[in-house]
Amino acid sequence: MQKSAHSKRVTLTSAGSWTFRVTVVLVFFLLCFLYVWLRLEPALEYYSKGVVFSMSGSFLHRFLDYPGGLAEYGAAFLAQLNYLSWLGALVFTMIGVFLFLTTIWLCRLAAGRAPLFVCLASSLVLLAWRSQYEGHALDASLTLLLALGAALACFPVSRRPVWLRWPVCCAIGAALYYLAGLWPFLLFLFLAGWFEATQSRKWLKVVVLVFSGILFPVGWHVLQFPERNLNPWETGRGLYFALILFLLLPAGLLVLVWFRQPLTPSNAPAVRPRKRIGSLNRGLPAGGWRLVLGKPAFAIGSLLAGWVVVWILFDGTQKKLAQIEYYSALKQDDQLLTVAAHLKEMPPDAEIRVRLALYHTGRLTRDLFAFANSGSVMLLPGLTRGMETARSEIETLLELGQVNEAERMAQEALEFDGDRPDLLRSLAQINILKDQPKAAAVFLNVLRQVPFQRDWATACLAELEHNPRLIGNHELDLVRLRMPTTDFPHTSMSVAAEDMLRQLLASNRQNQMAFEYLMAHYLLTGELKKLAREVGQLDDFGYATIPRHVEEALVLGQKLQGLQLELHGRKIQPDTIRHFQSFCDALGGTSGQAPAALLTLAPDFGDTFWYYYYSRLN
Repeated sequence: MQKSAHSKRVTLTSAGSWTFRVTVVLVFFLLCFLYVWLRLEPALEYYSKGVVFSMSGSFLHRFLDYPGGLAEYGAAFLAQLNYLSWLGALVFTMIGVFLFLTTIWLCRLAAGRAPLFVCLASSLVLLAWRSQYEGHALDASLTLLLALGAALACFPVSRRPVWLRWPVCCAIGAALYYLAGLWPFLLFLFLAGWFEATQSRKWLKVVVLVFSGILFPVGWHVLQFPERNLNPWETGRGLYFALILFLLLPAGLLVLVWFRQPLTPSNAPAVRPRKRIGSLNRGLPAGGWRLVLGKPAFAIGSLLAGWVVVWILFDGTQKKLAQIEYYSALKQDDQLLTVAAHLKEMPPDAEIRVRLALYHTGRLTRDLFAFANSGSVMLLPGLTRGMETARSEIETLLELGQVNEAERMAQEALEFDGDRPDLLRSLAQINILKDQPKAAAVFLNVLRQVPFQRDWATACLAELEHNPRLIGNHELDLVRLRMPTTDFPHTSMSVAAEDMLRQLLASNRQNQMAFEYLMAHYLLTGELKKLAREVGQLDDFGYATIPRHVEEALVLGQKLQGLQLELHGRKIQPDTIRHFQSFCDALGGTSGQAPAALLTLAPDFGDTFWYYYYSRLN
């Protein structure tokens, strides 16, 4: 029997539509993979967020005692794959693919059709969320996928008798609540209620049942787990993204059902569309809205608009801060300073890492003020600026030789942040330096259970067997030479930085790092007389000239305090004197004006000690 022309046209149109959808989806997820891999760089999150994970049974046991723990465990494992940026991007993309497949299936079951934008919108929200570098996008994507999977598992029994479908759906919901937590359970409850209402046609009854079903898990959560907030996401932007993500599918289903009037076949008599109340479809019938939602131009336009929003919401500042921590961990100092140079503001923990990189590159007393400053005059703030600064100070204190102080900061950070790989490494090195190889082995054995850390920890343990002090390790040998030989009791490192550095120099006058940090301390605190007294020690370290910032401070000290300088055969560079005169002339032009007028000097003098002194210390 020969097919009609109309049947052939419908077949060709359906095939073309299917090819278009597949092409759009493939291109979308290819772009998603490249965006996460090359622009977001998951390895930055691995080092900056330091998600704690261990393959040990004791670590798993921590997540078994509360709802949502197993999903957190799974997300923590997936976060380890960020160690390789391409692998982290692949995992995130595959989760997006599974979300798309489950969403398209649910939309077809619940509303009869699945527009591309509705099915891909959750991936766009997750991309925008991850672009904030807040660390929760991976957790949210996994829990959302579990919620959608649980809803699909309920559908096969949705047409069964009530005595079967209700117990099965309750069992699936209870398992989901334990596995993924409250928010995924609430989404599941909505979808299960949707299927139940579709089957029984008693919407009011289902609404009452759904609201009743909410009360039990919320009450159980509050009574049994009062220490855990009902909101698992951080307040602020993270909470907003989570709300959008979990409300997206319910809102999409409601829109699809609102505009679900079928299109009139070409061979059927025209039916006048029923008039609806509301402004959403004024001037355009429901069938017309369906035509718009199904057009390729609408799909392409909406997805492009979504990508534009994702690109705009990308937080470049947070990426730079993550890069600073990443390059610091890999000891790539030049790259770290290149990134830091583009920051207009810098938190204290990033400042500490920048100063260490400046020392490594020989620029500490030459370019200290060339980077954004948080306004703190403390070189080593200890715990006064938060736990993040404590973690960032560990490496600096170790290199200086203050092993006990480094251990104190590491123990504080371990209590606050958990068994992060960087903390475990530092504590292992600290105990080796303190001739406690058995204690070091404890931290190394924990580190062996962390993916991508096993090889280093195993090699270190094997070396400890026949070389318990790791003699021959250049980094540890250098720290041993710098370690103090006297006791120095104190209560706050932030107020004792000078004495700590002097203690190191008293133990080893060749500790150049302690000397440069002492000069940097005097620069930051504006103690010009003390700085002038240290010029003679430049001979101990072979300085041919006076470092730039020290020159600037000495010239200013002469002008303000009449310092009598003993330069030990050195002299102030003529360029420094001319530049200082230019600064004084420009400063005179701002006298009597508001402090904000000093900002006009920043383009020419913002990287000098003089600008720092008048803008922060004066």
